[in-house]
Amino acid sequence: MDRSLHPTEWKPQETTGKRWQASLPLIGEVPRPSPMERAVVHRLTFSQALLDAAKHSGMEDWDIADKIHISHGYMSKFMRSVGQQWAKRLVAFMQVTGSLSPLQWIADQMGCDITVRHALSAELAAARALIAEHERRGGRLA
Repeated sequence: MDRSLHPTEWKPQETTGKRWQASLPLIGEVPRPSPMERAVVHRLTFSQALLDAAKHSGMEDWDIADKIHISHGYMSKFMRSVGQQWAKRLVAFMQVTGSLSPLQWIADQMGCDITVRHALSAELAAARALIAEHERRGGRLA
């Protein structure tokens, strides 16, 4: 008996070795995604963040599934549970290895950089110290 649907038709397409297309001229002109406020991100689970992203895209889950080449059933499962599990495992991996490399890679793929909070706090403290020193010497900031 011949099948009408072969397993390879619903599996993700191979992406290894393919260039990231946001660097291409036409796609590079598309506006970058806007980040959420830190306070909102802090309150969300990963699954909630996925649902929020889908809602703000204006697409239905199955439209997203078609665009990222996964089955509609797996997309539903990913949005509800599997994505959360993968995110927790990735965070645990980064904590165990003491490396932000996976996070930096994801950020790079989205055209972003990451800032480590304690590094940012140190930079702000140094800037405040420079401002205070400038003001002590009689300089005023506009």
